[in-house]
Amino acid sequence: MYIDLILRNKSRFADMIFTYKVPDNMEEKIMVGHRVSLPFGKSNKPTEAFVVRKRDRLGQDDIEPDKIKVIFEILDVEPMLSKENIRLIAWIRNRYMCTYMDALNLFYPKGYKLEAKKVEEDGQVIWTYTDKKNEKKISYLSLKYGLEEIDQMISENKYRLGLKQEEIIKFLSSNESVEYKTLMEILGVSSQSIKSLVDKDFLNVEELDYYRKSDSKFKIYSKEVSLNKDQLYVVDHIKKDFPLENKKPFLLHGVTGSGKTEVYMELIEYSLNQGLDSILLVPEIALTPQMISRVKARFGEIVGVFHSGLSEGQKHDVYREIKNGNIRVIIGTRSAIFLPFRSLGLIIIDEEHDMSYNSEMTPKYSTIEVARYMSLKHHVTLLMGSATPSVSDYYRAQEGEYTLLELNKRANERAMPDIKIVDMKYEMNRGSRSEISKSLEDEIVKTVESGNQAILFLNRRGYASFVTCRECGHVIKCKNCDISLTYHKFKNKGVCHYCGHEELIPDTCPQCSSTNIGTLGLGTEKIEEYINKKYPSIRTLRIDKDTTSRKGQLESILSQFNRQDADVLIGTQILSKGHDFENVTLVGIISADMMLNYPDFRSFEQTYQLITQVAGRAGRGQKKGHVILQTYNVDHFAIRHAVNYDYKSFYQDEIRLRRAFGYEPFNNMFRIVFSGKNYNIVKNNAAKFIETVKYLLESQSIEVKGILGPNECSINRINDRYRWQVIIKDEVMDIRRIKSMLRYICISKFDQIFDKNVNINIEINPNSFI
Repeated sequence: MYIDLILRNKSRFADMIFTYKVPDNMEEKIMVGHRVSLPFGKSNKPTEAFVVRKRDRLGQDDIEPDKIKVIFEILDVEPMLSKENIRLIAWIRNRYMCTYMDALNLFYPKGYKLEAKKVEEDGQVIWTYTDKKNEKKISYLSLKYGLEEIDQMISENKYRLGLKQEEIIKFLSSNESVEYKTLMEILGVSSQSIKSLVDKDFLNVEELDYYRKSDSKFKIYSKEVSLNKDQLYVVDHIKKDFPLENKKPFLLHGVTGSGKTEVYMELIEYSLNQGLDSILLVPEIALTPQMISRVKARFGEIVGVFHSGLSEGQKHDVYREIKNGNIRVIIGTRSAIFLPFRSLGLIIIDEEHDMSYNSEMTPKYSTIEVARYMSLKHHVTLLMGSATPSVSDYYRAQEGEYTLLELNKRANERAMPDIKIVDMKYEMNRGSRSEISKSLEDEIVKTVESGNQAILFLNRRGYASFVTCRECGHVIKCKNCDISLTYHKFKNKGVCHYCGHEELIPDTCPQCSSTNIGTLGLGTEKIEEYINKKYPSIRTLRIDKDTTSRKGQLESILSQFNRQDADVLIGTQILSKGHDFENVTLVGIISADMMLNYPDFRSFEQTYQLITQVAGRAGRGQKKGHVILQTYNVDHFAIRHAVNYDYKSFYQDEIRLRRAFGYEPFNNMFRIVFSGKNYNIVKNNAAKFIETVKYLLESQSIEVKGILGPNECSINRINDRYRWQVIIKDEVMDIRRIKSMLRYICISKFDQIFDKNVNINIEINPNSFI
């Protein structure tokens, strides 16, 4: 028997299907999806691989039978990959132009490791390997025989037992089974005393799997919720779709507070009743303890959690529990979509517009696209929900690619909070230099005095945007990146938000030696300081990357605010979605303009989304909410439509711009980024790429159109690597031909065209063009 395999090997030359032979004694056991070890390369180094096909004969294109190597071993009892996983791996490799290994790693669970090393044996150096699994076991002890039999064994064998050993036997005679460490703690005995009794064959030792859980400090108790008629309509419409094989994805456009989460839970329950499992995806930034608590309160121990904050061991155990059928519902971030459910019936993507669903790591996949593929090929019901759907997905719904469902009212029948615009140009012209307008300050004070709470939103952490010399204008920049350092006052350091570099701010200017060093710009830390100094009686909390970097900090701050231990919560876009605080009646948006001026075609869309999402945190309980929005661009259409919660009008204005400029969803855009330590080498390689592209297009009589660059990236250097980019729109060529061309140039012919110390990164419809 022969098997085709994909290897877990980083080499570009290993990115292909390999054929190996199966030993006779394994032919009955080996299955598609099994993980195996095999000899690879000239040295026959033990390497992991996955079976993607079994066959009993070779084809014309295969190498000669006597040159085909034999695998060493099947590493697991059950296959790690399903046939659906293998098809999806091939699709990801093709769609995102990555290697088999890049795609395979998305499915590969944490905690597995094949370690190969060379050892000397009989005067020869040979390879050996060990397969490690990060699994935790707990030992339980029990008596093997009754007390009379044990006494007889002691007498016949002339054993002499110590007092502690006699105490152990007596204790276990009245307890059926006791955990090893618990027994040691209760009786104060050593492991040696226990081991001696095991060696004498008096005790049974049973090892059971132990699953490491993630604890949540945020508690919400389950309560009966009756769905309103709009929610019932949505739920019933989606339920009817479950038995169908040819499914359309659903896009649920529901205003903030419309009860989307209750719709999700009703559908999860229905899926479970059909014997099907469910995945509920949330953005990393919105993985709120509230959501986890609500779902766990309803469905109990069959709910698992999966996100980047878990340890390797915890992730490994979630994987095992899903494999064993103990977890039927998972709440997680984008990578949870690759977990090994066998009977998946429902995928829900909450806040579907959020950019964190696009991976920044290779392979740079879109979770929405992967979910659409799974829905189509695996007959899974897909529901995407948002108060502010992405323009591209709303366009697909308008074109009939998705089924559009709507929840246009808040579940509690309350009106959306009023949004009042404060014109910061006017504030500045009348002499005000404060970042918080008088209108907003007055509302904060009034809100706190009335026993309510406020949220202040600013999408920039730190104290000030940059540090500058007031004499010569020199700006303190990161030594690794082409960007200014953000001043963090609590550290008294400048911090680079791209590479993480930190340094003390100098007392004198490195350029002109002036001592007139100052800060400009604004961050959450500065807002907090301003409120604390001016209103010392107002209790504040701050929630951003600086205050939530350690495990449990996010939950702790949210719990304090939920208990009303603070009056004002100041934060970045962590606050913008998923949180439900009944006592919040005021939301202040400090600067609505930050995203508008971002050099990205999606900046207007992201501005509209952030304003709407943050505004939606106000008035979610029984009290009316209101919003103060500070801006210098009062007439911009994104601001104007956000104030009126008019998504459809915003969409019409935005889609006209997208169509005029050929942006997504009307064209796909490829971003090819060249990076390296040497500026000129990177620049020259970007130029070589363009020359090759033009040569290939002209040789096929294709007009060279829709190609921008090569240009320096907006931030030319990150982490001490220079960056140049080329943008290609699929205006002239079909997307498949562009991908084929890019794979040919950047992968197949890399060694002939490019320098080996240059990295090439290819993205489709990237998050950012910076």
